[in-house]
Amino acid sequence: MSAIPSRSQGAQRLLNNNVTALIPDFPFHYAWYLLRAAMLKQPLGRVPEEQLGAQVLIVGAGVSGLVAAYEAMRMGLHPIVVEASGRIGGRLYSHVVGDRNDPQNRVICELGAMRFPKSGKALMHYFDKVGMSTNSADFPNPGSPAAPSTVVDYKNEQTYYERDNLPDKYRRIEDMFFDDFLAQDPIRFADMEAAMSEGQVNQDEIKAIWNTILRAGWDGLSFYAAMVEQAKWSREDIDLFGQIGFGTGGWNTDYPNCFLEVLRVLYTGLDTNHTLMYDGSSELPQRLWSGTPASFGDALVHWPADTTVESLTRREIADPLNQEVRQIIRLKNGTFDVYLHDNKLDSDTLRNFKSVVYTPHVRILDKFRYMDGKERFTSMNNLLPQATWEAVMYTHYMQSAKIFATTRRPFWSDLEGGRYKMSVTLSDRLTRGTYLLDYGPGNGVNKGSGMFLSYTWNDDSLKFLGDRSAPLPSHVQLCTTLLDTVYANTQLNLAAEFGMVDPFVEINWEDEPFYLCAFKMNLPGQYEYQRLLFSQFMSGVKEGEPDGFILSGDDISWTGGWAEGAVTTALNAVNKLAVTFGGGAFENNPGPIDQWDALQPLQL
Repeated sequence: MSAIPSRSQGAQRLLNNNVTALIPDFPFHYAWYLLRAAMLKQPLGRVPEEQLGAQVLIVGAGVSGLVAAYEAMRMGLHPIVVEASGRIGGRLYSHVVGDRNDPQNRVICELGAMRFPKSGKALMHYFDKVGMSTNSADFPNPGSPAAPSTVVDYKNEQTYYERDNLPDKYRRIEDMFFDDFLAQDPIRFADMEAAMSEGQVNQDEIKAIWNTILRAGWDGLSFYAAMVEQAKWSREDIDLFGQIGFGTGGWNTDYPNCFLEVLRVLYTGLDTNHTLMYDGSSELPQRLWSGTPASFGDALVHWPADTTVESLTRREIADPLNQEVRQIIRLKNGTFDVYLHDNKLDSDTLRNFKSVVYTPHVRILDKFRYMDGKERFTSMNNLLPQATWEAVMYTHYMQSAKIFATTRRPFWSDLEGGRYKMSVTLSDRLTRGTYLLDYGPGNGVNKGSGMFLSYTWNDDSLKFLGDRSAPLPSHVQLCTTLLDTVYANTQLNLAAEFGMVDPFVEINWEDEPFYLCAFKMNLPGQYEYQRLLFSQFMSGVKEGEPDGFILSGDDISWTGGWAEGAVTTALNAVNKLAVTFGGGAFENNPGPIDQWDALQPLQL
């Protein structure tokens, strides 16, 4: 879901080295942590016998919440998941569009995350676990081998190329970026990716390179400033890179953001080698919700073999969906009063928990403080230290919008005059990114095809917020008019290709009440805010009084917008839960808390 575009096959310098997303601020190897637990046939942690069955509230049923709940259940705790919306998945949101009675004309529209980098090995561990990896394919990013062709529409001129055969004018930009700019000190791109490659992982080297960058003041640079002051690119090259990248996607929606946000993703390979899940991304949290550990080959402590997160939750709350957490009050005894509002029944419930894992966007947490009067506002202030509240208040989020249409068939595979009839399309105009998806090769129940007429971020996505009287038809028309213009020589006539039944769907994450934006992306100078948010799971550990309120989610991670960050912060939360209830990680499989002193983020 992140605004950072993919890179082309030509720029995938070290794919054979199997880069792993070891976030340089805290390069704990979460994939090894998960693999060791699986090999040892044990949960990720342990709690004392007298705490088995203790209840913990998990706020949010996205992938972070469901990973935390699933792993807490395996340790013998009793997770109770509540979700403000009416569905499981969060920003893994696989919406089925088209004819529900005809699989060939029914297709998945990924309204949230849609492409999953193979370097995100903690996330991939769970895709593998629930059986989704076997029904997947390479995602057809612009300029990738999985996309038969790409069209770049720039300054009203169109450039066509097939697969990863970038034209020279885009290859030049790519080479300037990777071979020149990222090769310089202190970035040392090749050295960092080598240190993150399986078989030669070097956490000390990762920390040394990254901390040098931090101490040199790069946190104060926007992406745009880095291109001007450090790369010393011309205005023409910066504009081209911003609008089109190297023919794989424009980068200018990220220009105001801190350069470190972009650099982390590039180092870790999260921007490349992506996977499309034919079953739909939201099947991952759904299967963790309703599946038994035994069905996934996992160990389970305390609970009967047929136990699921869903069954444990419904023991306490019959309908855990539409349950909005509006207040979380820390009591003097260290427990938490949680005020739940049922959005269907318009009723309120008060419950008490020893521990709460909070996974929605923290900007929603800030909003909570002002509900229900100043007395509860005052009570919520002690939920976090004031410095962490400042980080919550000033975390910067980006908007994202998608407009999707089903198609009668994957017509873009047709050849016309020696070229494909339509291509994955990059434009400097309204649509920006147009993606073409065919679910027919998968073995799922949705076998149709469809296209994102537009996938945009930040200011570009806000252009689709107006026209509220009939936004979807008018926005579709805007996109089809533009694309028909781009493909004027082929007389595309997109409207004739759309599906027959309910063909369109649109989302703008700025407008979603339980999200209020798509994902976190820090501005220059906000490193310390992120360090405080990420480090919150360590609250009270050193003092021997572990805090039972735990933040989790991709905006708490160092890589907002990537499901990998949602998973890894959930694993931090699970480790913290074990400690909170008097246990911890197993000695033969140390967790992130055990390695905190060696790997913790640098404090500026």
